[in-house]
Amino acid sequence: MTARSGDLASDDAGQEQRVVDLEERTWLPRHRRGDAAAFPALLEAYRRPVYSYLVRFGVAAADRDDVFQNIFLKVHAGAGSYQPARPLAPWIFTIVANTVRNHRRDGRAHETETSDDAAPETADPRPGPEHVAEVRETVAWLERAIAALPTAQREVLLLTAIAGFRQLRIAETLDMSVNTVKTHLRRARLTLAEAMAGRDAAAGLIGDQDEQL
Repeated sequence: MTARSGDLASDDAGQEQRVVDLEERTWLPRHRRGDAAAFPALLEAYRRPVYSYLVRFGVAAADRDDVFQNIFLKVHAGAGSYQPARPLAPWIFTIVANTVRNHRRDGRAHETETSDDAAPETADPRPGPEHVAEVRETVAWLERAIAALPTAQREVLLLTAIAGFRQLRIAETLDMSVNTVKTHLRRARLTLAEAMAGRDAAAGLIGDQDEQL
């Protein structure tokens, strides 16, 4: 029986991920031994997902750089507690989640709506300006809807969507049971779906009224 091309591609991707994961586990031990290239490699790999987490969690733009730097200072300071036998990503995002929680708890967080400037650029071919404006508006609305979720639901949703964690890994990262993770994720998705349905219904009603005028 021959392997299907899809299966081979999946195996290759899985093997590549395992190699990356094993390489990641060497960064902090190398950093502790004085390897000048190790910490920059870690920072480069986690810069975008960590910053995306801060943006989508609702950390104010004025605070993000400080929180980001605080996170990686803690990563540096806690390097000795990392166990290379375990994956690096859950260890990193445990620090991320706890730092954001402390930031909010200490009252330094400022409520903010994500500006249209934070919306991702639309890939070519370039759509018309009306479509771009509609996409930006939808992204900004979704950012606000996520920011309005309860903290635990937001954490689980963002670790799923941004970090790409499986439920067991999220449970380990946030120190909760897998069933609790499932519950928070289900509720978060249901809340967003209901909010989106309500938004679409309201937009349809406004459209009907405009046509009658």
